[in-house]
Amino acid sequence: MNNISLHVHPLFWLIMLGALLVGQFMEVITLFSIVLLHELGHVTAARWYGWRVKRIELLPFGGVLEIEEWGNTMPGAEFVVALAGPLVNALLIVFGLAMMQLEIWSSVWTAFFVYSNLLIGGFNLLPIWPLDGGRVMQTALSLVLPYRQAMLWSIYISGAGAAGLIAWSLSFEPSPHLNGLAVAFYLLFSAWMAYRQRHVQFIRFLLARKTQLEEGLGPEIERLVSVPPTLTLAQAVKKIKRNSYQFFIVHGRSLPSSGTVFSEKVLLAYYFSGRSPHCAVEELLR
Repeated sequence: MNNISLHVHPLFWLIMLGALLVGQFMEVITLFSIVLLHELGHVTAARWYGWRVKRIELLPFGGVLEIEEWGNTMPGAEFVVALAGPLVNALLIVFGLAMMQLEIWSSVWTAFFVYSNLLIGGFNLLPIWPLDGGRVMQTALSLVLPYRQAMLWSIYISGAGAAGLIAWSLSFEPSPHLNGLAVAFYLLFSAWMAYRQRHVQFIRFLLARKTQLEEGLGPEIERLVSVPPTLTLAQAVKKIKRNSYQFFIVHGRSLPSSGTVFSEKVLLAYYFSGRSPHCAVEELLR
């Protein structure tokens, strides 16, 4: 946990306070421990890959890690880091059942422990950003779509999922599920913030990509992208897929001829050279 700041979201304290008021002290401590162990699973996996974890924020359903490398590294590593938390919950379930078989825990306490891990682990697998399932969804989409398009689709799906949770929480009778509403509105707010920060996330992806290519660490799979000469630099970078190295073919010119193809590396170097992102890609061929 060196150099990692730990924060507890006010929503977590609010729900925990409600549980304490009804005399569920041990249950509160157990839930806090499960959430913390869930997040430590993510931290352990991230550290294994050498990622820089800056911050952990604990929430009632899990937590949120602030990781600089997310979206800028190998997709396989992102899958492992995202799923490490639910994996911890699965291992804790096995541990709880073993404690019951050894007659150390009662069946009632074991049922609570198993249910809590199923709830936290299962809820985190929902395809809603920033839940683990939402991160898996965004990474999976980035394998089949250009990165910016995958990022936007994951945000839209997350917003729809959060809205669905709000509707579900309001459907309870005779009164709404207040804890569910609080969590759902937090997720809806997170989707909105992700949308507002979409440009920053995309620029971070492009900068990391540029650095990787300069260090010779780009993907080995090559992909040809046909573009018109009037396409702007800002539009061209939106066609970059993270799992392939793009070569852009400018159509509308006589082919084959020298200067009609440029690479992703050239595009990114030109894009970050200080020139207007609205200039046409044909400028790269002069």
